Amino acid sequence: MRTVPSRPVSVASALAAALWAFFLLPPQQAVWSGSGALPEWLMVLERLPVYDGIRLQLQSIGQADLYLVFGSAVSLSFVLLWFAAGPVLATLGAPGRALGALLLLGAPITALSYLNHAEDAPLHALWGAEAFLLIGIGIWAFVAALIAGRRAEVPRWERLLLGMTLPILVASTVVLTYWPHGTLVGLGIEVCAIAAWGPRADAPAPSRHSAAVHAV
Repeated sequence: MRTVPSRPVSVASALAAALWAFFLLPPQQAVWSGSGALPEWLMVLERLPVYDGIRLQLQSIGQADLYLVFGSAVSLSFVLLWFAAGPVLATLGAPGRALGALLLLGAPITALSYLNHAEDAPLHALWGAEAFLLIGIGIWAFVAALIAGRRAEVPRWERLLLGMTLPILVASTVVLTYWPHGTLVGLGIEVCAIAAWGPRADAPAPSRHSAAVHAV
């Protein structure tokens, strides 16, 4: 049986997902675009000693594919988001549970994408597949928000926020200049808000009744 996290744990998990994606962003973007092509703020972050230490450690164990390491590591953010959002998404019924499944699916798809980025990789066609999954998450979140309008316990602000998922993903990608890392920062912030204030499926009956009263 899946452990249901408390609300503080859910919020911490969503925040950790966003921070982990942001932490991996500077070195990953540097590998992809070249340090000299980075925006100034990313260039400053990429030169922090912590990244030099990680790169040296990877070289010491013979791992030269930094694109693979910093790219596939962001898969953890998908797992953390799935864990954080579960109790709230469950209040949306089947559409919400399906959205949670898409979040969890992002972990293996992203890992396989980066593992097969080389042109001679056996599953090279999967490289970049996480982009289509993220688009699917944004579209399905909108569908789930529409269907959730029939449920009194789901507040209007939550439906609006879910409906804005795709624009949030696009905006965070543009601002942070790279996907899926930059995209997951925006998604992590959104899930953090939902985990903090959204009604939960594991709430006791009085709390759920109160949430229904204030849903409109």
